[in-house]
Amino acid sequence: MRKGLLYLITVLYCSLASYGQYNSTDTLFSINDTSYPSAPFFKLYESNKLRDQHNKPLSLKESLDLYIDFHLKATEAKNLQFDTLPEVIQEIETYHNQAFKAYLYPVNINQNLLEETFERIQYFIKPRHILIKIEGRATPKDTLEAYQEASRIYSLLKDGKKFSKLANQFSDDLSARKNNGELGYITAFDMDYAFETAAYNTSKDKYSKPIRSPYGYHIIQTIDRIKNPGKVKIRHLMLEFKKKNEKNKIKLKADSIYQLLQSGADFSELVQKYSDDVSSINNNGILPWFGLFETHPTIERTAFELKKKGDFSQPIRTEFGYHIIQILEKKEYNNLQECKGELIELLEEDSRSRISENELIKQLKERYQFKENKNLLSNFYSILDYAYAELWETLFSIEDNDYSQEKFSEFLSKQASKDIYENFEDYINRLYVNFSNTCILAYHKNKLVERHQELKTLLDEYENGILVYFITKETIWNNISDKENTKKYYINNQHKYNKKADYKTVKDIVLEDYRAWLEEKWSEELRKKYSVKINLSALTNLRTNKNE
Repeated sequence: MRKGLLYLITVLYCSLASYGQYNSTDTLFSINDTSYPSAPFFKLYESNKLRDQHNKPLSLKESLDLYIDFHLKATEAKNLQFDTLPEVIQEIETYHNQAFKAYLYPVNINQNLLEETFERIQYFIKPRHILIKIEGRATPKDTLEAYQEASRIYSLLKDGKKFSKLANQFSDDLSARKNNGELGYITAFDMDYAFETAAYNTSKDKYSKPIRSPYGYHIIQTIDRIKNPGKVKIRHLMLEFKKKNEKNKIKLKADSIYQLLQSGADFSELVQKYSDDVSSINNNGILPWFGLFETHPTIERTAFELKKKGDFSQPIRTEFGYHIIQILEKKEYNNLQECKGELIELLEEDSRSRISENELIKQLKERYQFKENKNLLSNFYSILDYAYAELWETLFSIEDNDYSQEKFSEFLSKQASKDIYENFEDYINRLYVNFSNTCILAYHKNKLVERHQELKTLLDEYENGILVYFITKETIWNNISDKENTKKYYINNQHKYNKKADYKTVKDIVLEDYRAWLEEKWSEELRKKYSVKINLSALTNLRTNKNE
């Protein structure tokens, strides 16, 4: 029985980054006039990720059949113009942006950043802030006004006004009306990097100058600083308060379980027998790593009080029930070398280890000799219908490529109606920045694809995977969801099932068989429609390498 394409799509997505680096001109097979190299397939096959329904690795022949089917379906999807569907275009763009991210914004973790992160993560700080918000479509004038307002409030603080009172009065963070701007305890990576930096660099009870984040301008006051005890992994057993007036009964039961633990009973066995926490019982009561301010305060306090691995607590009470906790592992942030790996992982996922988009565009403008004639923008300040604007002069150039006023007109004509509350000149200027930045990023992406074959392979395979997903959804899955067709398949193949069993009883098996039959039939049709030729010498080389 031929294996489903959905699984292959998933495996391909997981494997793209790894086999994209293989650049081979050795053709394994061709579909019509398009050749497919052996290296990507061999890398995928070598990973042992292609498996049958019993989780056994597929043979070389089975794997190759599945791989060819995948590319046949991608070819069919392109010929049927699935790549012109808006939802497909959007999905491809999303995955392409993910692929480009590592090339556009490579991770750069230097020793100074690592040491800074280590110093900060050793502590929790408690800040409060005054926010002057800047909306997403803010103009330079809006930004200036926000900064001036933040500066005015900063002057009031310097004159001796109380921070909490000003937060309550002026902050655009409406929660300040209740908490005087307090945000609770934070540590490294909990907030935007600029906010975090200002908070950690501000002495207790002092306040920062206005600093900019994606949300606006903040003035930050640090009101407390405590040691970070690290993280713990625990096992817990919970007896839930399921009914009213049973708390004493639950307490007695918790005490009896505690006595069993003291007598040497196995904690995980007692979890299986008694715990009411369905979310952790299948993992023998083990919870994910957590630190301070991440779960229930009583559980946190008890967990961090336990000293040695294997120690367990007396029954503790929360509003949910009684808990007994066992400490399994602890990790602290007292030694850089010991926590270096974890910090690097956190930094790799955080924007602070990457160049910003603004800085990238600034660098690209220098690299590609970006030149502009912004005076020509004045021609757009009074145009009502950009689709009919006859403007031909060069607005800006990237290397030897000119971008005319006409191209900008086309871009403007596709935009939604302008915000009536926005100054028209500011509106045009904002969209020009958007347009020119988009153009230079697109130009740079094309250069990246030219320079990096593995990136081109990655982009192509993402596109193929998405096309196969959508065409399989229409051809196979929509058919399966058609109850009449499924029932008809069942009637025509009733001899395969227990004749005494009604359709409802064997429905799941019928659906799986029907799906497999549709896929096999579809594959046969595609192999008749397209010419598939396998390079036998390349296939022999693969067999030799795998000793098959």
